[in-house]
Amino acid sequence: MAGPRQDLDTGYYLQHFNELLQFVGTHYAQSLTTDEQQFLHDFAALTEPAQQLLVRMLNRKGTVFADTELHYEEIGPPGPVLDELSAAGFISALSGNELADFWLRLTKDTLWQLLQLAETQTGAASGAKKSQAKPELLRVALKLEVDWLSLINQLPQRYVALQRQHTLNYLYFLYFGRIEPNLSLFTLRDLGIRQSGQFKQQFKPRFTGLAQARLAYALACAKQQLAELAKQLKNQPEDAAMLLQPWLEHVQQWPQSDDNALALKRSERCYNLGKLAEQYLLDELAIAFYQHSNGFPASERLVRLYFSSGQLDKCQQYLQQLLDDPSCDEEWLFADDFYQRKFAENGQRRSALTELLRTAPQVGIDELYLGKAEQGLMAHYAAKGYSVFHGENNLWLALFGLWFWHELFEHEHSALHNPFERRPRNLSAGGFYQQFATEIEQKLAQLAEPGAATALLSALTAHYGKANSLFYWHSDLAEQLLPLLQYASVANGQSALAPILRAMAQDFPRHSSGYPDLLLIKDETLEFIEVKAPGDKIQRHQLARLQALKQAGFNARIEKLQWIVDPNRVYVVLDVETTGGKAGTDRITEIGALKVQAGEVLDTFSTLINPQRHIPSFISRLTGISNSMVADAPTFADIADKLAEFLQGAVFVAHNAKFDYGFIRSEFARCELPFDMPQLCTVVNMRRYYPGLKSYSLGNLCQQFDIPLTNHHRALADATATVELLKMINAKRLIYSDTGEGLHQQ
Repeated sequence: MAGPRQDLDTGYYLQHFNELLQFVGTHYAQSLTTDEQQFLHDFAALTEPAQQLLVRMLNRKGTVFADTELHYEEIGPPGPVLDELSAAGFISALSGNELADFWLRLTKDTLWQLLQLAETQTGAASGAKKSQAKPELLRVALKLEVDWLSLINQLPQRYVALQRQHTLNYLYFLYFGRIEPNLSLFTLRDLGIRQSGQFKQQFKPRFTGLAQARLAYALACAKQQLAELAKQLKNQPEDAAMLLQPWLEHVQQWPQSDDNALALKRSERCYNLGKLAEQYLLDELAIAFYQHSNGFPASERLVRLYFSSGQLDKCQQYLQQLLDDPSCDEEWLFADDFYQRKFAENGQRRSALTELLRTAPQVGIDELYLGKAEQGLMAHYAAKGYSVFHGENNLWLALFGLWFWHELFEHEHSALHNPFERRPRNLSAGGFYQQFATEIEQKLAQLAEPGAATALLSALTAHYGKANSLFYWHSDLAEQLLPLLQYASVANGQSALAPILRAMAQDFPRHSSGYPDLLLIKDETLEFIEVKAPGDKIQRHQLARLQALKQAGFNARIEKLQWIVDPNRVYVVLDVETTGGKAGTDRITEIGALKVQAGEVLDTFSTLINPQRHIPSFISRLTGISNSMVADAPTFADIADKLAEFLQGAVFVAHNAKFDYGFIRSEFARCELPFDMPQLCTVVNMRRYYPGLKSYSLGNLCQQFDIPLTNHHRALADATATVELLKMINAKRLIYSDTGEGLHQQ
């Protein structure tokens, strides 16, 4: 667990920086160029005040600083220290390259001083007024053709710019393995907020040579640059070809690497570039980028682009190549499906995914679980005597993480490269199995042994609660995991779990997601179900996991839900009046609710609510509810228990249910009471079952269908009118249910 928070002394910035430099110098000497080596030497030669000030600057935003903002008690006057840093090459006077950052950091007073100096230099009035806002003054300044650097030198404060930033960023990258702007993780650790060093204390470098490290850094920088490129393209779509074309040359300059992690990152960057090119209809350029990306999903995009551009022979040839030698299950599934639909004689018109979903067995679930499909099916099977768990990916990730905990986190050669890492780097890179193949196969064989469940329980007990980036801990994890080992079938001395965990070890990125939603246990039998509500689609990676589980010997299937409309279902049709439109800050002034079954009103709940805040005058004019009317009314807390009892076991109905439900939920939350109900929105359903109307406001619908609505914008009156809409909707819904079309989630 994280330790207690503590105060940090003034030297903690420098302590962190020295800790990082010492770590990098010790572990990555072989990955340093002469620039980084010189940086380490020059920094060590600085006096302590100069080191302190430099690190203070490095941990602040921007690269430009005024000496007036660099006064620190532990450092003293900044002037001499800045001179030392300048002589050592860590800072310099401003140049044209730093002007953009200078303008961003400039105060309004200093900007006004510069404009006055500019007028003196040019002898012409700028037209600026001191009363103008800073952005307006800046626009005036940027239009002037003056030597800004000479004017900046005339200011009373001294401006300097950080240098050697690229070198520093590379040092940060060697330590963290990703682009990091500062050392905030060290600070969070010292404050007791971030855990570190839970698994091991001795670390080996993530890179074994300079070429490997520099390629990794270039690919990490490219990831950031592509994010900026995407923003630029959004603002300048007409320049897409000009902005993207140079990247093809960059891609060709990235060397192919034997390091699987770098090969994957290079492939991912090429794929992302292809997506950008495709987004801006540059299909030929997209194809070029995808051809530099290895495997799926770039292969899918290539097939589709070949086909859409009329290159049918090339498309068919490439599909056959994917079928003969697929890079993963998903690639084969896509290639087979596309080939069958587009090229095979008597090809099928539906995709395999659509067909699988269409033919999946249907289970009728009460509409009480609208929007909560998994919970509905869990209740269905629990009623049949099953032990039911929502396992999904976390179940398998926890099994994988606990069974291979030592190799992942504690082995001297595990791929944790600094105390802050929580997920071994070689998992994403695909090197975990290659590194520990012997140990992994031994442990996979142990899954079939009688003591496997005991070994897993021991691992769970020993490591419970340790922060990791593989899976999350929860109280019933043992109840889910132990039956997996106890009831998984064993054939030829191998547990059915072994091929699943082996696939995760060999290709973690592709085999760490898509697992079925539910685990069912009954009579020492395991079943896995992927739940699909009406309107849901089956994803290709979900199909791949289902097939893998079935091939391993598990009962794994899709079950398709159909919402059952119970004509005797109880609804609570509710309306609230409020002090405003934001549930988080505004409050309820009135609640009106009617309990309805089979079209008949069984009970009514109506009360004014003291919102414990002022009702704005325009709200009072709209609703007719004044501050004096609610002065002696109960607060929500006073009626919360009674309202909760009224709502119990019903479907929550409102016109624009999101609004009313949000306010009721917020009020219950303020009382620290749980609130969770199935919802039905009459706006959404009227649009569905009565399409084509000009307006779906409550007032207009009542006028359209001759529904009485007196005292509009009072809660009980609006709720009473909404009951009539619910009757109209249910008449249609029952017809749809009887014809087997089911209901969409509302």
